Amino acid sequence: MSSLSVSAPGYGPSGAYALNGGGVTRFSAATKATPEMMARVGVGDSAFQQQMRIAGDPNAVDPAVAARSRAVQAHTVFRQGGQVVAAVWRDGQTQMSNGLASRLDWTALERQTAAMSEAQRRDVIAAAIAKQLGGTVQVQRYGDSGTAPTRGAVIDEQAAANRAADWAVRGGR
Repeated sequence: MSSLSVSAPGYGPSGAYALNGGGVTRFSAATKATPEMMARVGVGDSAFQQQMRIAGDPNAVDPAVAARSRAVQAHTVFRQGGQVVAAVWRDGQTQMSNGLASRLDWTALERQTAAMSEAQRRDVIAAAIAKQLGGTVQVQRYGDSGTAPTRGAVIDEQAAANRAADWAVRGGR
């Protein structure tokens, strides 16, 4: 098996290259990406083919990973004015808007929760978010079991609210 030398003329550190149908295609700063250049993950592709396409394209999304992420249920959802402004998910991730993340002392929270279980940690982070948001926040706490909205449903809700707000700002155009 042979490989391209990085010192080969035209393919050195000055320009990126990619395999395209068995040949080498050089991309320059003036080259615009086209849909044909982007990895396509097809439904009928084998797992190996999907992983190879995803590995070759940093913008590719693995449908199985996206589906698992969207299926994670909420631990706590925070609303202000009827709009979701933050959420703590059962997998330990958090989602925030309105610059809220920068107002929390994450270093102190990390120290405070270092010896806690994941469930206790989610409770502490949810309490810190509620405190930061103040008395106008509506807190919907689901905890670590039972039915709760999924990340996908909350993201879809936020997207619909954003589209409606954009529609209103543009005067219905």
